[in-house]
Amino acid sequence: MDKTLTEILTTQLQLLEELRLLLERETRELGDMNLEAMAEVNRLKEELTGRIEAHTGPLRQAIAAAARAAGLGPDATLGAVVAATREKGIPRLYRELNDAARQVQERAALNRDIAERFMATVGTSLNFLTRLLNQASVYGASGGYQQQRPTGASIINKEA
Repeated sequence: MDKTLTEILTTQLQLLEELRLLLERETRELGDMNLEAMAEVNRLKEELTGRIEAHTGPLRQAIAAAARAAGLGPDATLGAVVAATREKGIPRLYRELNDAARQVQERAALNRDIAERFMATVGTSLNFLTRLLNQASVYGASGGYQQQRPTGASIINKEA
């Protein structure tokens, strides 16, 4: 059981490391505002996310099997399994997985912050341009540009 869990955890660690590297690439591409590369990174993230999701089932099964072998309940966490195991490689893999997961979370948060700031800057620029266009001169009835002026209208009642 431990060998299977070791193999599964090793695969999970490799997937997380691949995701971390991809997120680091995304950070560079966001900084360079390379839209084509960002589209490729998004495609690669979707593919990698699919592989991670496909690996989730075997990971849960391996954790449940190791929990049963250690005499733990079916809802035992990986941390509980690690504490109960005698296999020396599993605690090391567990620490490395936690470190990799933390790094992925930090990088994803950084990328999200960069993207949100970029979108806020674009929004501010678009609002500024819209205000400039709305305040600019308008093409008048005489065929030339005229400065916008407030206009008024009144209605005259025939009976008055």
